[in-house]
Parts: sequence; structure tokens; C-alpha cells
Amino acid sequence: MKRIILLALLCTGFVTTQAQEIYNSSGKSGQARYKENQKKKGFDINRMVFGGGLGLTFGSITNIYVAPSVGYRITDNFAAGITLGYNYYRQKDAFLSDNINTFETKYFPLSQSIYSGSVWGKYIIIPNIMVQAEFEVNNLSFYNLDRGFVPDRDGWRKPVKERVTVPCLLLGAGYRQPIAEYSSIFIMAFYDVLQNLPGNTRTDQYGDKYSISPYANRVDFRVGFTIGF
Repeated sequence: MKRIILLALLCTGFVTTQAQEIYNSSGKSGQARYKENQKKKGFDINRMVFGGGLGLTFGSITNIYVAPSVGYRITDNFAAGITLGYNYYRQKDAFLSDNINTFETKYFPLSQSIYSGSVWGKYIIIPNIMVQAEFEVNNLSFYNLDRGFVPDRDGWRKPVKERVTVPCLLLGAGYRQPIAEYSSIFIMAFYDVLQNLPGNTRTDQYGDKYSISPYANRVDFRVGFTIGF
């Protein structure tokens, strides 16, 4: 009988130890949770990242930019994903034209819609500093100045407007302000390192080259937010 009681006590102690290990792994702090997380593999919906950017500019230049994004937090400091964007751009008095019938001259605006898709990766160097690389493909319209000016039905000479697809590689860095665990707002500056590639440039009627990248000759500033990173 004593042996049976002793065996029962040993089994009870073993089960209690195992229950404590499972209890720790289910969410309590301790080494058991760390080991479980280290061994966990496969897709984890809790690592999904959502966010986007929004830009609004009004005046002589009107710019409306909307770009929702979705991604995955691969590590605590690195995430990757995709973004779809729409950009409406209008510049007042963009070019001077003359009328072949009346010989009048006046300025005309330039307006276009830009559709984009991109893949990106972002890395948090320190809690408030983040870097990002983004390969983006833009479908846009532009005035092809190397084809000269063609009169419209009212006699105003205008450059030929064409739609093209332009690849961009944006490299940037910026400030990140956490607002909750794995959520933040940010402001970043980007530069397109592909803007002067031969495929991304055209020649005007004077023989001067210019880039048709939507980020040509400027640093692009973006403000946005992320949930999950």
C-alpha cells in the first residue's frame, strides 16, 4: 500500500509539472513561452501589417495621393509587403501655347492620373528610425515634348500626350513614432535612383534630356501609418 501511495504522489507531481509548463506556454511569462515561440513555424495572422499613405496638396499644384498597403512582419524589426496607389496630379500654367488661327497665346494646365503598384521592405534601425526600399511600377501619362506640338480642334498647339509604364526604385529613411505596441505613424523621405536610366528619359525639341519618373529631380516626402509593425 505504501508503494502504491508513493507512486501516486510521484505521478501527481509529474502531471503538475507538465500542467505548469503548458500554462506558461499559453501566455504567461517565462522560458516555456519563449521556447514555444522559437519553434513556431508557418503563417501567423498576428504578424500581418496594415497601413498606407495619404498626401494632399492644393494651390498652383494639386496633388492627391492615396496608397493602402498590406505586409507581413518577418521579424520584430523587419517587414515586407505590397502597396497599391493612385495619384492625381495637376499643375496650373504648366506650358505656354499659341493658337494657329488667332495667333493668341495662353498657358495651359497639365493634369494626369498615376496608377502604381509596389513591393517594399522596411527595417527599424532603432525604435524611432526606419529605412525602406521600394520597387514601384507607375502607369502615367506625360506630354511627349520630343514629338513637338500638335494643334487641337480649337487651334491651340499642345504637346502629344502618351501613357507609359515607368519603373522606380525608391530608397528612403525617416522618423517613426510608435503610438501602441506594433503600431506607429511615420514621415519619410525617398529618392528614385532609377529616374535617369535611358528607358526613363526622353528628349525635348531642344535636344535636352528629361526624366519622366513621377519623382524626377526631387525628394519625395510621405506621411503614413502602420498597424502591426
